[in-house]
Amino acid sequence: MRTRISLFGAIFTTLILQTIAIPLFQIPNDYDRYGNNCPLFSRENVECPLLCVTNQNLCPPQLAATCPPGLTFCGDGQCKTTCEGIVNTCQCGDATLNYYPCAAGQLVNITHFDPVNQVLQIQNVCRANANIDNRTINTWGDFNTSSIWLACPIVEPYFTFTEPMWIAVWALMAAEAVILALWCVYKWIRESRYRYGGETSTKDSSIAVNDHISESVMKDGYEKSSVKLEESTKTKDGGQSTIDSDSIEESEKLKFRGFLNDYFGMFAFGSVVVTTLLFFVFLGCLVGDYYGTLGGEPLAVFLSGDLSSKIFAAVWHIAAAWFCVIMLTKKRIRNYFRIESYPHTCPYVQVERKQDELIFLADDNKWISKLREIEQRVTKRLGMDIIVSTCKIKFSENNLRYFEYQCMRYVYNSNKGCFEPYEYDLGNTHQKLQDWSSGVSSEDAKTRAAMLGANIIKVDVPSIPLAIVQEFSSFLYLYQMMCMWVWYYFQYYQMGLVQTCIILLAAIIRVFLRLKAEHRIKEMAEHVTDVTVLRDGQWIRASSADLIPGDVFEVEENTIVPCDAVILSGTVVVNESSLTGEAMPIRKFAIPHDDRVYEMNGSGKVNTLFAGTTIFQTTPQPSSDDGKQEESRVYALTLRTGIASEKGMLIHKILFPSPVSFIFNEHLKVAISILLIWGLVAFCLTLYLMGRGNITSWFYGVFIMSEIFSPLLPAAFTINQSVCSARLRKKKILCIDLPRINLSGKVRIFCFDKTGTLTREGLEFYGSVAAPSAVVGPFGHRQEDPLKMEPVLAMGIATCHAVTEVNDQFIGNPVDIESFNAMKWDLLKPEKADYLDTVAAPSPRPTKDRKVVHVIRRFEFVHARASQSVAVLDPDTHHVHVYLKGSFERVKYLSHPDSIPANYDPQAAKYAQEGCYVLAMAHRDLGVLGQDVTMQQIKTMTRDELEQDCLFAGFVLFRNMLKHDTTDAIAQLKGGDTRVVMITGDTALTGIYIARQCGMIASHQRILLGDLVAGTVVWHDIESGDQVNVDEIIQMDPRDEHEKRIELAVTGSAFEALIKEERMRKYLMMTRVFARMTPNDKVMCVQLHMEKGVTAMCGDGGNDCGALRAAHVGLALSEAEASIVSPFSTSNRSIMQCVELMKQGRAALATSFANYKFLILYGESMAFWELIMFYFTVIASQPIWITIDGFITTTMTFAITQAQPAKTLSPCRPTAKPLGIYTLASLLGVIFINFWFIVCSVVWLFQQDWFICNEFDSSSIDSAKWWLIGDNYEAEIISLVIIFQFFNSGAIVNFGSQFRQSWWRNYVLVFIWACFFVSTSYLTLADPNPYSCIFRLNCGTDKVLVDLGYPQPYWDIPPYNSPVGHNVLPRDFRWKLWGYILANCACNIIWERICILWVARDWAVKRKKTHPKKNRAVFKL
Repeated sequence: MRTRISLFGAIFTTLILQTIAIPLFQIPNDYDRYGNNCPLFSRENVECPLLCVTNQNLCPPQLAATCPPGLTFCGDGQCKTTCEGIVNTCQCGDATLNYYPCAAGQLVNITHFDPVNQVLQIQNVCRANANIDNRTINTWGDFNTSSIWLACPIVEPYFTFTEPMWIAVWALMAAEAVILALWCVYKWIRESRYRYGGETSTKDSSIAVNDHISESVMKDGYEKSSVKLEESTKTKDGGQSTIDSDSIEESEKLKFRGFLNDYFGMFAFGSVVVTTLLFFVFLGCLVGDYYGTLGGEPLAVFLSGDLSSKIFAAVWHIAAAWFCVIMLTKKRIRNYFRIESYPHTCPYVQVERKQDELIFLADDNKWISKLREIEQRVTKRLGMDIIVSTCKIKFSENNLRYFEYQCMRYVYNSNKGCFEPYEYDLGNTHQKLQDWSSGVSSEDAKTRAAMLGANIIKVDVPSIPLAIVQEFSSFLYLYQMMCMWVWYYFQYYQMGLVQTCIILLAAIIRVFLRLKAEHRIKEMAEHVTDVTVLRDGQWIRASSADLIPGDVFEVEENTIVPCDAVILSGTVVVNESSLTGEAMPIRKFAIPHDDRVYEMNGSGKVNTLFAGTTIFQTTPQPSSDDGKQEESRVYALTLRTGIASEKGMLIHKILFPSPVSFIFNEHLKVAISILLIWGLVAFCLTLYLMGRGNITSWFYGVFIMSEIFSPLLPAAFTINQSVCSARLRKKKILCIDLPRINLSGKVRIFCFDKTGTLTREGLEFYGSVAAPSAVVGPFGHRQEDPLKMEPVLAMGIATCHAVTEVNDQFIGNPVDIESFNAMKWDLLKPEKADYLDTVAAPSPRPTKDRKVVHVIRRFEFVHARASQSVAVLDPDTHHVHVYLKGSFERVKYLSHPDSIPANYDPQAAKYAQEGCYVLAMAHRDLGVLGQDVTMQQIKTMTRDELEQDCLFAGFVLFRNMLKHDTTDAIAQLKGGDTRVVMITGDTALTGIYIARQCGMIASHQRILLGDLVAGTVVWHDIESGDQVNVDEIIQMDPRDEHEKRIELAVTGSAFEALIKEERMRKYLMMTRVFARMTPNDKVMCVQLHMEKGVTAMCGDGGNDCGALRAAHVGLALSEAEASIVSPFSTSNRSIMQCVELMKQGRAALATSFANYKFLILYGESMAFWELIMFYFTVIASQPIWITIDGFITTTMTFAITQAQPAKTLSPCRPTAKPLGIYTLASLLGVIFINFWFIVCSVVWLFQQDWFICNEFDSSSIDSAKWWLIGDNYEAEIISLVIIFQFFNSGAIVNFGSQFRQSWWRNYVLVFIWACFFVSTSYLTLADPNPYSCIFRLNCGTDKVLVDLGYPQPYWDIPPYNSPVGHNVLPRDFRWKLWGYILANCACNIIWERICILWVARDWAVKRKKTHPKKNRAVFKL
């Protein structure tokens, strides 16, 4: 609509279309308010039509066909020096007519110009002015008289559509149609053999025919299959061993379809590409010709505006349909132009996978559900619910056919007749894995590499041009593009450029963030280095990309582990922070030569190196007697490579996440549907009002549709999320998934890991408690000073560990390092080869020598045994002491029963309830070395022999201290109506203590702990220790479930049992602490909470990775690579970042809705404005359109995003429903108020005496000057009212300080609003001035302004295109109008701020409390 503004500037001297005022309910300027006929206006210098006569002697004297000397009277009725090339105008191209012109150029003044009968009136006045006698003068066409008034019939230019240009167009269209038709027939014939099971010549083919659509049940795309390998790939004993792999997590069905290239198909596909480009060229030519850039002048090629417009509309519709088909088939179209055949014989395989969309915050609205059903049926019908990928078939060196899909290699299995991924199993016991210590042969390696692919996680990051194409290949951009084509064509290119730039900016932001994230993943995934590999019995240097399962490679210091491997020889210190987030390095050991089962993620974790971790230190195994070369190396056996590795599966989850949807998106689809339906209605009204359906009205209809559903709406959301992301970066929170920002504003449940998240990093040494002297005696007091501890216990704490020193940094278990530092002993270099470590005790006095002891045997901590032990030689006494350290449960089991105090368990439970991490220490004296026991005996003792008959020595206590701001953060989250939950791997009692300490559990709450005892979940009261019936206890509390004074805690084993019994959901929202949870348990727990509401997870990146990825919102308190799995990560390890994230998320969601409401109000106000203008056939001036679209809309949209988040969390969340009651009430109220104010302004205008009889009538103006069709009161009044409505809408949507700071703190918006208010007020109130005359408001033609009593203007004013000659409002009416407009703004403010955000919201809050929704759970905070 804005288009017409400048459209009819310079170029409409060529393009003249008739404008007729056609108001439906009144005739302009017929009667005044009192029933009197309106006076007619005078019209000066009206040009008379040319008088044509059969004989020029009949011309009246005033119009005599005579000329001054030297000039000749020509056929156009003018005197010129030569008449060459000038034809007789009176013949109108018909040489048989004998009429000749009289003098042309007669001008007359008409005192009472009648626009209805203007033709006859002009002829009569011209006749009287020329003193023509009473002879009859007919008009052109009635040749029965000697005199006629010239009125040649207008012949519009036209195409026969047989011109060369059109012949080329028809030829291209026909050629494309023929090509496509022939291809369909050709494709059907070529595929008939395949479709109907033609002859097959091989066994493979017959297999493929019977099941040509190969389906493989995969887990996460990776099938764990047992396949018969060639003899060279079998284990040495000929058997096939198994390694359990966790690379498989989700089941999915893959459908494989094979396609062959075809020259005709390539040609046909090329023709589709060319045709698509030609549509752009054609539309560009139409636009270029419109502006004169194609032929040197406007419409040089397409002849006239009307004809060009019709052609543009036709091409626009055809192009839109063509582009829609391309969009719908974009994933399949290339293969359509290939020949389908058996997958195992084709160079391309199309992989199809059905994917269901996950809907968050499922809505019970029946209209939403109905629309979702329709959408699902349509998407299923169109095949849009199938994810399609095309993979190119490749051949390995041994001629195996394979393709790679989602980073995994699928190899053709001729036995099964399908493609499937492979996995090699090397054994499931320590001894079987040790049997591979001699490595594999080069031939075996080659075969396995062909089956599995290179040991590299290849991440394909699209190029920038391809990423841009992928970004723009959606229907949303198609809608925006087609709207912009109309804007560009219809002379509104200025605002088209502005909106195009905004759309492009939003798209570039999305492309940039996507490429940045994928490049970061690529850097993490594609690591290749050189390694030393044992092949054919020789150590050789090779690329890590060549590693295959079964390879033995040397583990080298300061390198990154290239694959998942098990250590066969030596000791390794490794940093696993890239996978676990644990900052402390870990010592790992070679697997022993025994037949115990190897569990990679269980007890064997201490023997396993994971891909992507960093080697800090290696210690070779002492040389054996046979002097093998391998003993001088630390080497490991490759187990899993590439995408099958732990790192590979992590990358796979990142690259191919499950699709997510937000209820906001679901409602938005309905809102868009409603807007498009309303746009269609407005389109039809426009066709009727603006010319009863002529082609020009079609353009106006498209414009009004593009205003109602603004192309800026999606871009506004992206820009808002980008602004919020930038604010998060300032708070050191990195976001790699922008849509999750809005989702974080709806979090109802926040799950926390404990250690390193709620508490400080690691455990702090809390002292020791020595065993009582008598079994029935009381325990002593806790002692933190190492010099005051019981000596035997102190020595055990200082020596029973695996701490080592690398580059002046202690390496080992963090608990061991903490206790060793607290004891203040020093780690010295061993004095003898038999000594593993030498440690020196602190001296109580500076002058006294330090006590030194030597560690001569050590058994590392094993998770399965939950203990570790050492043998220590005291050189002062030559006694050998054995120390056993582990969990208090395990030490009790291993210690001599007679040494266990009677109150052992209560005492340990007491310390656990106080938040302590409780270890126990036991001691045994082997006697004097060399007398009671020998060094050889000690070195050859088994672990069980060394640890037997130890006597309990005491407890070793550690505490996990809360971070300084944890309590405050938890309080703020609970105050923000967010349920907080702890999911920890620590003990239940410790978790409960921390939960109470930080405020998760109130002090008055009764706590019941569920644990698995003999296969049954048993509940105990934490305070009394009594066994209770949990259901009875819950039932006895008469309060509502969310107010019951009972909190539950469960252990991991109880959690798993309750899941199996399908009872966990029953207790879920009463369970506050989930303890001893494995990584898989954490994922399951988070998923259960996700069923109840939007769930967030916060962890330190350790074994929380799965839960962080699974949750709706994950925040990793880590900078490690594992944080990539989380949408949010932060280097600030305070959980106050969770509060900050929620504040920013709520503000972002509220701001998204503010922008949504603003652009909806913009579209509705624009629609009503345009429809009223169309009714009167007026169009506001171009500067007004530019102000609205170029300044108000864009600046307000940006200013709204500058609202800062609230200082504290509100006890509620912003709505996520664009069609919710609050949103609809707010929008409909403002739309209703604005509509009636703009309608009433027109009604009020018609009550003014100075306006009646000065109404706009397009029949009385120069129809060529369309850009001046706003020179009237009607356009002026509604324009002034609507401008205020536009920028005031931007202000009222900024109200609401629950989730954002007060509106006046959005200084950018306040400043912009004030500027528009002052500017528009000046336009409304000021006398004619240069500024208002730019907008054609309160201005007029120079002479008319002087006649009205205003000074002679010193600025240039194009003459007004109306009989009145001005649209200056009376001064008193200007002030009344300004007050009326302020009343409009005030009513909107009252409705939004008082009625909606105060009265209605308070009523809604009270009603929600008294009448809660049946389907909405009230959470216990």
